[in-house]
Amino acid sequence: MTTSSTIKTHFGEITLQEEIVSGDFDIIPIIDLTALDSPGSCRKEGACSRNLHGMLRNHGIPAQDIEAVQAAARQFFGLPEEGKLECFLGKSNVRTLRAFTTLFFYIFLSSDSASTATARYIYGEQKNLSESFDIGYEIAGDPQKRPGDILPEDSFELYGGNLWPSETALPGFKDTYLHHFRSCIQLSRRLLKVFALAFDLPETFFDPLPPQADYECFAILAQDSVPALQVLNSRNQWVTATPIPGTLVVNIGDFMSLWTGGKFRSTVHRATNLTGENRYSIPFFFGVNYDATIQALPSCEGGELAKRGPIKAGQYVRDRLSKSYIGFGEKPKSVG
Repeated sequence: MTTSSTIKTHFGEITLQEEIVSGDFDIIPIIDLTALDSPGSCRKEGACSRNLHGMLRNHGIPAQDIEAVQAAARQFFGLPEEGKLECFLGKSNVRTLRAFTTLFFYIFLSSDSASTATARYIYGEQKNLSESFDIGYEIAGDPQKRPGDILPEDSFELYGGNLWPSETALPGFKDTYLHHFRSCIQLSRRLLKVFALAFDLPETFFDPLPPQADYECFAILAQDSVPALQVLNSRNQWVTATPIPGTLVVNIGDFMSLWTGGKFRSTVHRATNLTGENRYSIPFFFGVNYDATIQALPSCEGGELAKRGPIKAGQYVRDRLSKSYIGFGEKPKSVG
């Protein structure tokens, strides 16, 4: 017997069937990217699902590279606590949220100073139940950039430096992560052409929106062998996404939902590790320049979310962050 409950998402409430489905992987599609550069194939693959969440096969990132970044993650989280705390979020500009966060850590951004932000522990309903190490976009991680290039103007106060472990503590860690970062950016830019074709647009449609790394467009996940990821299927049931060797998980984000007027939906998902084993999950979040305007595309103006007005990408991100992190609700100094 199944029971029902309701969860809230950014696009409304969803009634859930509490039964957890496992083993039926026809529900979560496997998307073969062998012919990704073929326009006809791209159009077919891109239009395959309203809730585009699947396993990418033949994605072009070598298995040894994925294993290398997984091994680097295991090395970092295997450090003594004092070693990990050298990269603690409280030592960085916490407005960027790029650093190590501990178990049960929650961020409070102080507004008592125009130029500083402080972090403190807040234990409550939204406490973090996992350790994490977060990095964001930097020039060295973009294969289309040169060493002398600079970041765009930070109108929404969302850019910032990454806080890396020292080369002495973890030799090669930064290089390994930036190599994976570059590979994911290249794959993401190829996938963006797939989405353009799926929306009946020229494959170069998104090129004028300089891509950056964040969570708004879609996420590419490299998971290890420990099953924990669950996604909500079209019947509103949780489906266990058992890891498949050689694949990456892709899930579209809020901007794709807004661009398509709701015709494509960001998939509700969660991680529930009941194995008792440590799990290492490495997501890459891809977005656009924060000054880009997000609104329904010409081919999607009849969608149920198309009535939402245009919004700057950076403002949307700040609005989302303000729901979790006190301080992001404040207006950036550079925005009038």
